[in-house]
Amino acid sequence: MVTPQPRSPAQRQRQLIGRALAHVEVHIDQPLDAFVLADRAAMSRHHFHRVFQAHVGLGVAEYITWRRLQRACALLASGAEPVADIAWAVGYQSAQALAKAMRRELDATPTQVRRGQATVWTRLLQAARGLPDPLPTEGDPTMDVNRFVDLPDGLVALTATARGMVAHNLSRAAQQAFRELGQAVGQAGLMDGVCSRIALVPDDPQGPDDPNCRYVAGVVFGHDLATLSGTCLRPAIDLSGSLAWMPIASGKHAVFTHIGPYTTLHRSWAAIYRDWLPASGCQLRDVPPMELCLNDPMHTPPERLHTEIWLPIR
Repeated sequence: MVTPQPRSPAQRQRQLIGRALAHVEVHIDQPLDAFVLADRAAMSRHHFHRVFQAHVGLGVAEYITWRRLQRACALLASGAEPVADIAWAVGYQSAQALAKAMRRELDATPTQVRRGQATVWTRLLQAARGLPDPLPTEGDPTMDVNRFVDLPDGLVALTATARGMVAHNLSRAAQQAFRELGQAVGQAGLMDGVCSRIALVPDDPQGPDDPNCRYVAGVVFGHDLATLSGTCLRPAIDLSGSLAWMPIASGKHAVFTHIGPYTTLHRSWAAIYRDWLPASGCQLRDVPPMELCLNDPMHTPPERLHTEIWLPIR
């Protein structure tokens, strides 16, 4: 009798993502999002969308749209079912909703697909992508942990939140959030007390131009997260607009350094979740990760920006 070999952490992670992909295939006609798939994969909702993108190469919402349109185009091309029935079969609530998605993603209409007049959509009928090789592709970074940090209880950040992704980019939302934060802190005369600048992206983007995807910018008064020095303060300030006090998750974090523009941060996140995490043997905690901005983008060239990525682990 052959004794089965235990699965490696990398194999286990890929199996969990595969479980989520299988759920999409079986339940394509039902409501699907990152929360549903995270629960199916038994992963933390705070981390699932990053793990998914690191392995699949697409965000959760993008993948679901891709599979729905692939299925819809195959049905349109091979049968005579009403467009409304096909829309329901692939998870859209009406023929109009399916047509809108096809125009946006494929620049084609259901009628064009059915008549064979559209050619762009045919790439959707290629074999499903499945899971890629976990090794980095050419040009991808490799990430090594710089240090492990055990954050104490009681740390808080003053935050501002902006919404809106444009062409897979949250730069505009980031500028808006940090602008609101900076103006409020400056007007209160508290700028000299800022010791750390952090950022969080708590949502799974629902497409490349998701208007609701949040970017959360924060500052910590009195405590330097990079050196773990000083006493965290909570000065009096008017909480107008989107300003709020947010607790920073205590406990163990693995800390990495990304060097370069903020627009390439997603590549470092992918390398951490895809490569470092399975190899490390560490497990994620169910709290949000964050970024620590070590220099000022107003006075630092993009290629010289240093950003620490803090991953909560146990």
